[in-house]
Amino acid sequence: MVFFLAFLVLATIFVPMVTLPLLGRLALSLMFVLTLISGAFATIQHRIFIGLVVILAISTMAVGLVVEFAPSHISSTLDTALRLACLSILVIMTLKRTLRPGPVTVYRVMGGIAGYLLIGFTWTFAYQLVVQQVPGAIHFASPLADISSRQPSDLIYYSFVTLATVGYGDAYPVHPVVRSLAVAEALVGQLYLAILIASLVGMALQTRSAKEDADIPEETLV
Repeated sequence: MVFFLAFLVLATIFVPMVTLPLLGRLALSLMFVLTLISGAFATIQHRIFIGLVVILAISTMAVGLVVEFAPSHISSTLDTALRLACLSILVIMTLKRTLRPGPVTVYRVMGGIAGYLLIGFTWTFAYQLVVQQVPGAIHFASPLADISSRQPSDLIYYSFVTLATVGYGDAYPVHPVVRSLAVAEALVGQLYLAILIASLVGMALQTRSAKEDADIPEETLV
């Protein structure tokens, strides 16, 4: 879980600050695929679904290579769609591990943080999928001539500003689909924090109650 959270922090906060070379982008894609596959083996019980996740992850890596060496609109759109599907699966797997019954541990809290970052990262590629079809779907205060330069760094910024409902005003949705995605992300961001905190508090109280019951001498129960 430590490696997983570190990867998410790297991908969502530090990577957009720099322009990665080809080897850096390939290494990041490989880390993403390995994280998805390891998460599938850790959280999914059925082998069929594990196999589907592995095939999807490998397909994402293959399409990513095509985009790097022979970019086209179709391959870029397919790459974004596959990454969106992989991240959606990863969100479900992370939340499944984080919210399952049990004591509250550091790893569970880290899983909750990772889930929040994954939600913002997932919506990033949802926005990117729309922007690839409609370049002016999101208005930025300082538009660039090449819209591809805004993917995904500015979209990561826009996604997390929306998720946290900050709204600086330097970027806002224009296309109806992006507006719907922004409303959904804002709602999910607020509800996720409330549900996560309530679940962790409930788990902690349940564990404490079970421990206190176990410490009560049998004579007092007679």
